[in-house]
Amino acid sequence: MTNLTFRPAERHDLEPLLPLFLEMERFYDGDAAVCEPLARDRLAIALDGRPAGIMILALTDRPLGFASIHEMFPGSQLNAMWYLKELFVSADARGQGMGEGLMSAAAKAIVGRGGSRLEFTTEAQNISAQRFYTRMGAREVPKKFYRYEGEALQRLAGQGLG
Repeated sequence: MTNLTFRPAERHDLEPLLPLFLEMERFYDGDAAVCEPLARDRLAIALDGRPAGIMILALTDRPLGFASIHEMFPGSQLNAMWYLKELFVSADARGQGMGEGLMSAAAKAIVGRGGSRLEFTTEAQNISAQRFYTRMGAREVPKKFYRYEGEALQRLAGQGLG
């Protein structure tokens, strides 16, 4: 693929990125995906630096994929560690090395900032993603993943002592 570059996303990438994010939403949520105006608003907030993190793009004349990574502290031995929230490649660009390039670019950004570890999850049924990460040298760790959302999160927020 000619003129393929990997670089951090910037605010001016909003409109070119929007179709990729809408594709991702449809991929994961189908008919329940967020609408374009809401997606545009939320992507603008993310590109303005909230939440803090780095979004790395794979692009030619348009964005073909992205990796969204976020720094967390503390990690092992009080080093910073990073979390890969999302790795997504457009359907028409899969199988061309985008995922590998995005993971490598993310690793370079993390190592360049003193990070000691990159962690992430996949859905249990996403066997192709699991094979991809194993092929890239990641190892599975024996942990359980927990989540609060919706009403459960609201209840938890109301349980404070103060």
